[in-house]
Amino acid sequence: MPNIKFEDRAVAFIDVLGFKNVVDAAGQGGNKHAELETLIDLLESAVPNLDGTVDHTVPKDLIPKHIYISDSIILSAPLTSSQMPSYRGLSILVMRVIQISHLLLSKGYLLRGGISVGSVWHTDSNIVGPAYQEAYQIETNTLVPRVELSSSAKNHWINTEGHSNKMCLDYMARFMVNVLHDYYIQDDSHGAAERAFEEYSRTIDSNLRAPNHPEPVRYKWWWFKEYLESEVERNDYIIHT
Repeated sequence: MPNIKFEDRAVAFIDVLGFKNVVDAAGQGGNKHAELETLIDLLESAVPNLDGTVDHTVPKDLIPKHIYISDSIILSAPLTSSQMPSYRGLSILVMRVIQISHLLLSKGYLLRGGISVGSVWHTDSNIVGPAYQEAYQIETNTLVPRVELSSSAKNHWINTEGHSNKMCLDYMARFMVNVLHDYYIQDDSHGAAERAFEEYSRTIDSNLRAPNHPEPVRYKWWWFKEYLESEVERNDYIIHT
C-alpha cells in the first residue's frame, strides 16, 4: 500500500497539440512514422536533458519531478524549501514550461496546459492531489495554445514575483505563462531571439496556409500568431519572414 504524503507544490499539466493527428497518420501507414518517432524521442528526453543542465549543488528534490505519458508532460515542484530559503518553486516550474515550449516550437509544435498550486503527492510514476486535478482541468478546458495559471497560482505568482517578471503575463484577459520568453531560448549567440521568432513565424504561416487543416486547428495557429506578434512588439524586435 502506498504511503501517500501530500505536499504544497506547483503543478503543470502540458499537452502537445497535433500529436493525435501524427499518431493517426502513422498508424494508417502514412509518411508520419518517422515524425512520430522523432516527436516521442523529443518528449521523452526534453525534461531529463534540461535536468542535466542544473547546477550540481541544487538539491535533487528541488528539481521539478516529471511524468511523461503519450503527448502529455506532468511537472511539479515544491513551493518553498527550508534547504534553500530563496527557492521559489512556481518560478522554477514556469521556467521549465517555457524551455519545453521553445523546444517544441523549434520542431513545429504548440503546447497547451494548466498550472496550479496546492496539495499533491508526486512519485516517479504517479501523481495525485487537488492541485494536479485543477491543472488537468485547466488544460482540458483551454481551447487555445496557452498555459494558463489557476487563480491560486496567479495569486502566488504575484505575491512572490510581482508584476514586473514577464515569465507570466496577462494576455487576452487570462494570466498565462509567457512561453515565448526570449531568455530561455536554448541559444545564447547574438540575435538568437530574432532568429527564433522568425522561424516560429514561418512555422505559423505555413500552418495557416496548410489546405488540410480543419478550422479549429487553423484558429489555434492564428491565435498564436497574434500572441507572437504582441511579444515582438513588446520587445521591439525586428523580424523578417
